[in-house]
Amino acid sequence: MTVSEPDVDRILAGVPHLQRGPGGAVGVVKDGKVVGKRAWGYADTTQRIPMTTQTHFPICSISKQMVCLVMQSLLQKPAALMLERKEDPAEQFEAELRRLLPNLKEQSDLKVADLYNMQSGIRDYWAM
Repeated sequence: MTVSEPDVDRILAGVPHLQRGPGGAVGVVKDGKVVGKRAWGYADTTQRIPMTTQTHFPICSISKQMVCLVMQSLLQKPAALMLERKEDPAEQFEAELRRLLPNLKEQSDLKVADLYNMQSGIRDYWAM
């Protein structure tokens, strides 16, 4: 199914009405390119600073859950490119981890499940 840019814009225009709160931002990425984005409300309600698509959010650890959700979804239902490789999806992730983290020992037994813990070793964000 092909979705046009006007379709994406129309869908994104309805998002603010679905979300409660002072403001927000949403984006749609396809094939590595942003095909739609929308911001609404206020980044700072006290000073009445509008939200923009460039507003930085202190998302802290919420991205960890999103990464785990995507990874678990791909393990259960691999993408077509993953299936074409005829290799276990978990092994594909683990090989990519070793590629992205070359300082790990080659014989590292790092597994996808280890990422669910996502402990950085950096002290508490809010304490910094």
